[in-house]
Amino acid sequence: MDAFECDRTTMAIVAAALADDGEGAAALLEPLETRDVCRVAVRLAAMAAHALVAVAEEGGGGREEALAHWQACIIAHESRRDEE
Repeated sequence: MDAFECDRTTMAIVAAALADDGEGAAALLEPLETRDVCRVAVRLAAMAAHALVAVAEEGGGGREEALAHWQACIIAHESRRDEE
C-alpha cells in the first residue's frame, strides 16, 4: 500500500468513526495485510495526537498539557476496567 492509499484508507476510517460506524471502519481494514493495518493505526494515532495538541493550544496549553490529559484519560479508563 503506498502512502496515498494509506492516507485514503485512514481518512475513510475516520469518517466511519465520526459516523459511529465501527463495523464499516473494521470492514475497511479487513482486506489489508497486517503491515498496512499497522501503518494505518500509526497514522490514526498521529492524527489523534495532533488534534489533542491543537485543542490544548487553543486553551492556552501545549504538548505537555495534552500529554497530561491523555495520561489522565488512560488512568481513568484502566481504573474502570479494574472495577469490572
